[in-house]
Amino acid sequence: MLRRKPLMTIPERQDEIAVEELAKEKSLGRLDRAYACWAYVGLFTIAMTAVVSLPSTEKKEGYGMLLVLPGMLLPIALVAAIVMTVRLRRHRALVFLSRSTLFLTIVFLAVGISDCCAEGLSEYAMNAVVGMYGVGAVLVPVWWFVIGRRHYRDNAITNT
Repeated sequence: MLRRKPLMTIPERQDEIAVEELAKEKSLGRLDRAYACWAYVGLFTIAMTAVVSLPSTEKKEGYGMLLVLPGMLLPIALVAAIVMTVRLRRHRALVFLSRSTLFLTIVFLAVGISDCCAEGLSEYAMNAVVGMYGVGAVLVPVWWFVIGRRHYRDNAITNT
């Protein structure tokens, strides 16, 4: 017996669309986690700078103890943020955060090794630089969650 071929075949496009949507959601989830890790690093940096900048030594120890548990999670968040940034290196804001972290680390190593500034002014300047880094590390993820995420999702939808 001869089998008849259907007159017209309709491709199953819905499966392809579902796979693309799933890939976009995974990508968006990875970006969200990367920016959340950077926000954690920034918030901890701001809190640490605030405690170190306190003029009174009596309250420093108490507030410093509040940072012990979040400080234990900081290396995990920082390593996760750097690894996710390397994986998602096409996002300039993530690369900016990684490079600013690297730059800040190099500056602190150079100042610590050279011991060029032993005055109180250098401590104030270092606290100001760390505070500005913390603010930047918080503002970039805030931008992502307020504006950038929507822009990324809209571009991902229009590019399909």
